[in-house]
Amino acid sequence: MDTVGSLIDKLVIVNLKIFKAEDIKREPGATDKTIADATRATNGLNQQRNDLINEINERLGDKTNSIKLYGRTT
Repeated sequence: MDTVGSLIDKLVIVNLKIFKAEDIKREPGATDKTIADATRATNGLNQQRNDLINEINERLGDKTNSIKLYGRTT
């Protein structure tokens, strides 16, 4: 069973992977395929990120499952 600390470590790694995928999509010479592949990767990574955030919230006692998106909560 993961500790909150190890979940946060995983969250940091996923965030770094998302940033890298976003950088790939912004490269000047990126092909349509490269952008599509990076977008698919970002979508999957975002789901992992949301799952990790929810698990961290549950471990810390927050049962609202709110995820901050662009300054709003859902």
